[in-house]
Amino acid sequence: IAQQAIDHGIQAKTIFTVTPGSEQIHATIERDGQANKLREMGGIVLANACGPCIGQWDRKDKKKGEPNTIVTSYNRNFTGRNDANPATHGFVTSPEMVTALVLAGDLGFNPMTDELTAADGSKFKLNPPTGDTLPRSGFQKVSPLYQAPPEDSASINVTVDSKSDRLQVLEPFAKWDGKDLLEMPILIKVKGKCTTDHISAAGPWLKYRGHLDNISNNMFIGAINAENDQAN
Repeated sequence: IAQQAIDHGIQAKTIFTVTPGSEQIHATIERDGQANKLREMGGIVLANACGPCIGQWDRKDKKKGEPNTIVTSYNRNFTGRNDANPATHGFVTSPEMVTALVLAGDLGFNPMTDELTAADGSKFKLNPPTGDTLPRSGFQKVSPLYQAPPEDSASINVTVDSKSDRLQVLEPFAKWDGKDLLEMPILIKVKGKCTTDHISAAGPWLKYRGHLDNISNNMFIGAINAENDQAN
């Protein structure tokens, strides 16, 4: 689809981001040319990751609370998943449909029936996408990024500023005394869907992932409280 856009001299009409799923996928699409084709039609190839998810997309085009719509090929689309904006409507479709929609700039575009306008003013329809399920040359080998810890760490000291709100040295928990906790109060009863993102929201909270006390402050803030039907 990207090649068809290039052949007809048209570009993406909206922000078009591409996220390789791993370092190996990134290296493979760079080697085989897909990355450059996507860039040539206006795409932005990001660092390999799971996409702009867990609320970490630092959007500049929309303010938080501003209603808007995005279309992605990522596999989750609940409120705030991509940009932490509760007013963003996220729709999930195939990578091919996402590419077709950014070329049209219209959510109602149907590539089976609708036409696009080429750079010379002529009209054309996108041909159905074709491609290999797996890369013909195999996946590109990449250097392992994992760094194993030293076999002997006795001489290593980890120093953390006691005033840091981002990092905290975790002290060992007290040993269980063998007794069960009884008659404990219920702090919240969650109504409806309760995923890991409702239990512990990410986004800006991720900077506290090394500080147990601070990251605990987001516990269940995205969950719906059964007592009042409101986010906790």
